[in-house]
Amino acid sequence: MTRPLVCVVDDDAAMRRALCQALTGVDADVQGFSGAGVLLQDREALSRAACVLLNASLRGISGLDLQSSLRVVGSHAPVIFVSGPCDVTVAVRALRAGALDFMLMPIEAAVLRLRVAEALARAAAAEARRQRVQQVADALANLTAREREVLDCVVRGLPNTGIASELGISAKTVEQHRARVMDKMRAASLADLVTRVTEWRVLSESA
Repeated sequence: MTRPLVCVVDDDAAMRRALCQALTGVDADVQGFSGAGVLLQDREALSRAACVLLNASLRGISGLDLQSSLRVVGSHAPVIFVSGPCDVTVAVRALRAGALDFMLMPIEAAVLRLRVAEALARAAAAEARRQRVQQVADALANLTAREREVLDCVVRGLPNTGIASELGISAKTVEQHRARVMDKMRAASLADLVTRVTEWRVLSESA
């Protein structure tokens, strides 16, 4: 299994090393990047990134621009900004754009590790949700049109007789379709089936 990666982006070499060293002990690999462009060109790092720790005052591509670019290239990694004294509007913009935190230096190493650990936990939970959504989507793609109709009725809470009446088929045929739906969706129970499909719908609509 690929280990998650914390990407530390700071164009000050000494600060970059200090931040990387402060993260010793976190349950992830840590890699430093000298600028936003360096990270954006590293496809492997982007695919593994579970947290991006970046200086808000980067030269060239700014921290805020990098935050936006990460979303454009499909990275879901939580972002934590670190900064010296700065205009409060920068912090507000970063947080409104979804940053997990905006931390002012000096920062205690223990506090930084805690925030990064939280980011890693969030990234892991989000990845698990994305995998569940994809599994449901793949399973739904294997259903026939009739099976999908039966599934929609089941999720709405209709009993077999109600489904049969709505679709103009026999209750026995409904039972057969339901059994195939349960098998193709790999659902352990009716409750599991409804929960997974409902979660898929909610997350798909919010994506």
